[in-house]
Amino acid sequence: MKPTFLAYALPVILLGASATARADVDYQLRITDAAQHLAEVRATFPATTATTLDVQMPNWRTGRYNMLNLANGVRLFKAFDAKGQPLAVAKTDKGTWQVRTKPGDAVTVQYELYANLLGERTRHIDDTHAYLDASGVFVYAAPFRQEKVTVKLDVPQGWKSRSGMDSGACDHCFVAPNYDVLIDAPIETGIHEFYTDKVDGRSIELAIWGRGNHDGKQMMTDLKKIVVETAKMYGNQYPFQRYLFIVHATDGVGGATEHANSTVIQKPRWTFAPRKDYLNFLRVAAHEFYHTWNVKAYRPKEMVPYDYQNENYNRLLWVAEGHTSYYDELIVLRAGLQKRDEFLEGYAKLIDDYLHQPGRFQQSAADASFDEWIAVGGERARNASVNIYSKGQVLALMMDIELRRQTGGKRGLEHMHRILFEKHSTAKGGYDVPAVLAALRSVSGQDWSGWWAQYVDGTTEIPFDTLLAQVGLQKLVDVPKDQEQKTEWWAGWTLREGSDPALVTVVERDSPAWKAGVVSGDTLVAVNGLRVSAKDIGDKMSLVKTGPFTVHLFRRDELVEKQITPLQQPKGKAKLKAADKASDAQKALGAAWLGVAWPKDDSARAESAAAAKKP
Repeated sequence: MKPTFLAYALPVILLGASATARADVDYQLRITDAAQHLAEVRATFPATTATTLDVQMPNWRTGRYNMLNLANGVRLFKAFDAKGQPLAVAKTDKGTWQVRTKPGDAVTVQYELYANLLGERTRHIDDTHAYLDASGVFVYAAPFRQEKVTVKLDVPQGWKSRSGMDSGACDHCFVAPNYDVLIDAPIETGIHEFYTDKVDGRSIELAIWGRGNHDGKQMMTDLKKIVVETAKMYGNQYPFQRYLFIVHATDGVGGATEHANSTVIQKPRWTFAPRKDYLNFLRVAAHEFYHTWNVKAYRPKEMVPYDYQNENYNRLLWVAEGHTSYYDELIVLRAGLQKRDEFLEGYAKLIDDYLHQPGRFQQSAADASFDEWIAVGGERARNASVNIYSKGQVLALMMDIELRRQTGGKRGLEHMHRILFEKHSTAKGGYDVPAVLAALRSVSGQDWSGWWAQYVDGTTEIPFDTLLAQVGLQKLVDVPKDQEQKTEWWAGWTLREGSDPALVTVVERDSPAWKAGVVSGDTLVAVNGLRVSAKDIGDKMSLVKTGPFTVHLFRRDELVEKQITPLQQPKGKAKLKAADKASDAQKALGAAWLGVAWPKDDSARAESAAAAKKP
């Protein structure tokens, strides 16, 4: 039977009286119906001299830069004084409740919480666990944001509770110095695998919720290597004494979020193997762990401190997120967890995909950072925008190689980040554009303001061929051994995988399909009179050696005919390989950039390829 409020209120009142003396904020969460994702939450705030107290639920969570309206999970909001007597409450906006207080008296608020946002990584409760990110669980009051916090959970018997926060006086209790630490230390409570080990005297922990094809012991071994390699880039200066990896092996959701000394990583339960899938997990883990420094230990000044109710606008998210995407690949490579060829394969795909984003000429990296709060996806994103992750990653590639060229391979982008960490931490107020430019100058001795105007504030094309040549690489289309280079038709459309008939999801700006008037949402039914699906459209187009093509499609349930003249391009995947006759200087710079030695077999293949081209 569900207890009434008064039956459960006495301990809360006692905690509230104690909190008034200690000026603590005390939270209690009791799971009331796990199967229906329900919990009861209470928060007791110290006494105030004001006649009202605004109690708020954040409107977004850190690590995701858009509004989530997290107060929508709150119902039955009530408030009580230290004697358990009701206080008047008025909701003043979507995430704020104004409590009419009694001056000099503590305030306890209570509400029902619906927690079924697993994919948002804010709150989720079921019969096996609860994942609790304070941004979607615990309300706060701005006057007490810096006060000490205690958390007590009432959960089913047999559950274990983990968090980046310090443990409290009971099995399911935690303490934090303030609300900002609470909000950056999510709680995983329930039934899970747990592993712990040490790196440089620091505790590294791994909690895995859910069944799947993962190997927890191997994951722990590899995560330790990621920890070691990341710390090297900061001179083994750690911003934590204990770090917790939370892994959700689940279904229907995927993604990850960084926190101050923990992360949560979600993957479909059967995607921890084979190797390609496992490498994806390791890269995500490296990404989130690198964020422990870049974003958590130091971040753009406009986000220090976080404003949980409003957008935190700044023009440097491409550094915070894009540079982290850049290093997740490098960390896994340098840790010996992936091969050099696997790394280069990923970068070939990244560059090729970037070159098919017409939005790179429509929006700068700085503008994309500012507009991340209203960013859209799909076709519009590709044709009119850039992504702070991919754009920031290719800019980081350019910055790193250029810094190494300027310093003879001795210093790179990681040295710029070390300066930001040491001089512009969150404790010191964060960094801004002048701080980044000063750090670049400190590393290289060169003025980067002109480069910044072109590539960060502007939309100048990145000179990939020149850039790659500096580190002894070239980009080409891969052709299987003993086969001649073939061509294929390129129209510029993206089709929904497996669709039959072929459904158009994206049409690249200024491509042949775009010029012919094909639009997203069209259903292609025939090309030159032959029925087509997403799977076979390329093969059937290859039957024709010259254009134009007659395309029949349905739009608004009406049959439409279009004439399209696709372009021929080399058939195969983009690939990065050793440049023909790469110099010793280029190889040395390439080795310094990657942090791994230039392989001898690459040189041999390059020389062999060059010899084969001679008449």
